[in-house]
Parts: sequence; structure tokens; C-alpha cells
Amino acid sequence: MVSEVQRTLCITLSEFSGSLEDESDLEILIEHQFEALQKALKIPHKASEARIMVSKKFLTLFRTGKLGPVILDDVPDASDSVS
Repeated sequence: MVSEVQRTLCITLSEFSGSLEDESDLEILIEHQFEALQKALKIPHKASEARIMVSKKFLTLFRTGKLGPVILDDVPDASDSVS
């Protein structure tokens, strides 16, 4: 399951042609990733519950480190911290 989630995230991001700086483009990417993760995690199509279930499973994998070395915090560029 973990490798399928990683593969799904990689594919959806690599196929994304929008801008990560554009909020509407980012919303489209997130929606596409939710749909793809729902399929990868084999969650039934009950729209009201599916998003919550995908979120819970994704966060569990993230928090346990199963998705690899991923950080969600905004990290400053190394050049910004050099004086």
C-alpha cells in the first residue's frame, strides 16, 4: 500500500502542468491527488466519507514515516540563512 501511495503522489505531481504558486492550480492538483489516492487506497466512492478516509490514511502514513523523508514545513533557502 505504501509504495502505491508514493507512486500515486509521484505520478500526479509529475503530470501536473499548472503552477504550484497559483492557488487555483494547486487546488486542482490536490483534488486530483485525492481522487487518485482514493483509488490507490481502495476506498469506496462515498464522497462525504472518502475524503476523510483518504486524509486519515495519508496522515497516518506520513506521521509514521512510511512515505519517506518528507517535510511539510516551509524551509528557507540555504542562501537566505548565510550572512
